[in-house]
Amino acid sequence: MTASLYLLHVLTLNPLESDPTMNIRSTLRSLPLLIPVAAAGLLTVPLASLAVLPVAPWAAGVGKTITLMQAVPVLLHDEGSAGSASGDTTFYKADLKKGGQAFGTLSGRINTHDIADVDANFEIRMRQLIFDLPGGQIVAMGSSTYPTGPDFIPLQVGASTTIAIVGGTGEYFGAKGELVTTRKADGTYKQVIRLAGN
Repeated sequence: MTASLYLLHVLTLNPLESDPTMNIRSTLRSLPLLIPVAAAGLLTVPLASLAVLPVAPWAAGVGKTITLMQAVPVLLHDEGSAGSASGDTTFYKADLKKGGQAFGTLSGRINTHDIADVDANFEIRMRQLIFDLPGGQIVAMGSSTYPTGPDFIPLQVGASTTIAIVGGTGEYFGAKGELVTTRKADGTYKQVIRLAGN
């Protein structure tokens, strides 16, 4: 007998019972047994009816690598005094290609966090990058070492820097991994997105 039928059986007055008071007493005596039975009935929910979170197509297995070529970045705003100083902020945007075909855009913000050593000619910059790709976005953040100069100076040619991938949307929901950025001689960049599998 299911919990719902048992509940109906217990709570319905027996028409043959001559004393309704006895029927009520019988119902009250049955309540301690009714509670666990009803609870058990609640657990008989079909598994197919449970909501299942979407799984990103790259999540299963060992992960996925996306190699993108970034055009020369266009500086949208360079906020700061002449020379390098903590707090300087630069915004930029660049087109992306994958296999020679257009594949979204990159928007970035770089903040000068610390002038490590003026004589050593390098500084620490906080980077926030948003890859707006077909199917969703990938977000990367971290700190990187850059040359120090009188104005915004990019990475040296051939130099690489690595920051963390901290999330994504759409097809890249729950993305995690690392981003490796390498500057080319022509001012473009190679962006290698390494997504970790679950």
